[in-house]
Amino acid sequence: MYFKRSIALLLMLAGYSTGIAQTFTGRVLDKGTKEPVPFVTVYFIELETGTTGDATGVFRIEHSPTDKVRVQITSVGYTTINEELNLAEVARKDFFMEQSHVDLEEIVVSTHAGRLASENVVSIERRKLSQLQAYAPTTLAEAIAEIPGVEQVSTGTGIGKPMIRGLTGNRIVVFSQGIRVENQQWGGEHGLGVGEAGIEGVEVIKGPASLLYGSDAIGGVLYFVSERYTEHNTVKGYVSTRMMSNSIGSNTSAGMKIHKERLKVNAFGTYLSNADYQIPGGDRVSNTRFDEKNFKLAVGYDLTNWISNIRYSFLKNDYGIPGDSLSTTTERKPVMPYQTIDDHSVSWENTFFTKHAKVKMIGGYMGNRRKEFEDVSSSPALDMELETYTYDAKWYSPAISEQYELIAGVQGMHQTNLNRGAEALIPDGTVDDVGLFTTFNFNNDRFSLQSGLRADQRQIHTLKLLQGKDTIRAFEGKFSSINYAIGGVLKSNMLTTRANISSGFRAPNTSELLSHGVHEGANRYEIGSRELKSENATQVDFTLDYQSEHLSFQLNPFYNLVHNYIFLSPQDSIAGGAPVFEYQQKDAFLYGGEAGVHYHPHSIHWLHLESNISTVLAEDKQGAPLPLMPATRVSSTAKVEIDQEGRVRLKECFVQHKYVFKQNRISQLETETGEYQLLNMGVVFEIQKGATPVEFSVGINNLLNTDYIDHLSRLKNMDIPNQGINVYASLKVPFTKQIGEAELH
Repeated sequence: MYFKRSIALLLMLAGYSTGIAQTFTGRVLDKGTKEPVPFVTVYFIELETGTTGDATGVFRIEHSPTDKVRVQITSVGYTTINEELNLAEVARKDFFMEQSHVDLEEIVVSTHAGRLASENVVSIERRKLSQLQAYAPTTLAEAIAEIPGVEQVSTGTGIGKPMIRGLTGNRIVVFSQGIRVENQQWGGEHGLGVGEAGIEGVEVIKGPASLLYGSDAIGGVLYFVSERYTEHNTVKGYVSTRMMSNSIGSNTSAGMKIHKERLKVNAFGTYLSNADYQIPGGDRVSNTRFDEKNFKLAVGYDLTNWISNIRYSFLKNDYGIPGDSLSTTTERKPVMPYQTIDDHSVSWENTFFTKHAKVKMIGGYMGNRRKEFEDVSSSPALDMELETYTYDAKWYSPAISEQYELIAGVQGMHQTNLNRGAEALIPDGTVDDVGLFTTFNFNNDRFSLQSGLRADQRQIHTLKLLQGKDTIRAFEGKFSSINYAIGGVLKSNMLTTRANISSGFRAPNTSELLSHGVHEGANRYEIGSRELKSENATQVDFTLDYQSEHLSFQLNPFYNLVHNYIFLSPQDSIAGGAPVFEYQQKDAFLYGGEAGVHYHPHSIHWLHLESNISTVLAEDKQGAPLPLMPATRVSSTAKVEIDQEGRVRLKECFVQHKYVFKQNRISQLETETGEYQLLNMGVVFEIQKGATPVEFSVGINNLLNTDYIDHLSRLKNMDIPNQGINVYASLKVPFTKQIGEAELH
């Protein structure tokens, strides 16, 4: 009853507020020629929707809930415009775009300030999902591993755990729908926990980000950006499918967007199905089969001075747990052992505008149910239920001037873990987080400064756990930390220099503190330590970014010092039929970086030559290498973009070469991994059908059927190679329809 009355009061207050009645009209012109730039893409950041300019460069903003709107204007061949408009003061404005051959720059939303990537002092990589899907990845985790500095710890083709600059598991925070993704990510065989349905792109913050996201973000953040709503008074949709030869796999998805006046609705669904994957030679890796069902719904509504968005996601995964055997079967039905994971997540985001300031609040819930079946019994051996409630509130100060901005906020989490199966890897318990932070931003045309301070506390409470004859005592612990970040960006005509220093912390998780038994998925007997301290990281990050009309180059070195780094140390003993490992701590040093180049030859703008390298070295204070570090890799792509007329046109074709160096900097837990090279290629066609062309693509991954094992594959110890040659074909059929007043009544 109290909740209903509160909602009614908010609606009543919103109804009495003063609205923005006028329509804003913008016109986009070429800065040099003063001619209109036709069909520009205009995106309204706060509204999460946009529009398209007409042939004369004109666009309009209608039904804005606030007088201050930040717009992003993009067009192929021009630099991006990112500007805040005050609709109460101006009803019409001309925008002037500068010609450029570099890629379109996107707004970054993961850093709260809503600025272009080049304006942020934090090292951020942003990629659209459509860009990553060009190489036909089997899963979303495999797709994001195309980003320099990002890898995946894989278990077959279905399970991929993200790694950023050598750090993974609980050292990486994943956000989707604006809230934390919590899915028992401490486990080696526990994957990403995000489905690709309704995902527009991903932003990767490399390095400590506790200032923005609290405990655990010492390695970085993966922030998945939800699909934006469609244009005003428009219905859009699509149906797509992709077939893959290697795992006889399929990926089928559909989506629809509706935007009518102030109401916006997005709905998406995806279904993946894969048999056991095939290695060079023709054999298949037994029980690497998996399937995925994903549904997402987003509803947005704009009231006067209030924008509200509710998002829901359901994700169901069925994963086989592979052993060391091979077969020729193409069956898809799960066989023992296997695991099923159900994820439900709900987020409610509200943005309130006053005359000068802004408040943004997000409340979230995520329920994760993980079951593992190990024998013929119909009951799961492991049945873990994790429920997480999160809140995030930020206050954006009134503008001191156009150059200064202050943001203050509070974030928190309440999490419960409950075991319902016969076995238990970690005890029942709760985790409570609370954090207070503030950031200060200064920006002008040449220089940006961003700094901030944050205080966090995490409290862990567990119950007593009986494991056969052993008893794990109840645990109560508090972990706190104060963290900071400061950095600056200096911009010239073609050169951008960025420097940043940031700190972060991670409290030990329940598994590291209290483990005392065999972990079947990892085939080891793990012993935790109640004396573990929080990990504390400090990273220095530097970026040099050069962009001219035909050439862009980026260099991004880093150095990350992690105090009290937690790791598993092997012991000279056997327990429960498995080798014994104990959790211990040492200071660790990680350093390396990424570099990339993108070249457009002057006379042939349709040719793109790209290459990037990423490397990370990691060791303890005695100089001994840390385990499970990715090998240095170089990825090079030659892409041709063809602008031709006709009903069927070749949109682009590409050839990609990957070279992964030998990994011989290994810990005592590991063996060396040899170098390997992969060759991929593909072509994309467009078939003109009305206003929205049909897209068709074909390609081959691992064209030479190379027999290789990646160092981060969890099947490496069983000497099982990665996937062999894979031929794929995909088809996407979109549609668009304008709707009028009468059509939805």
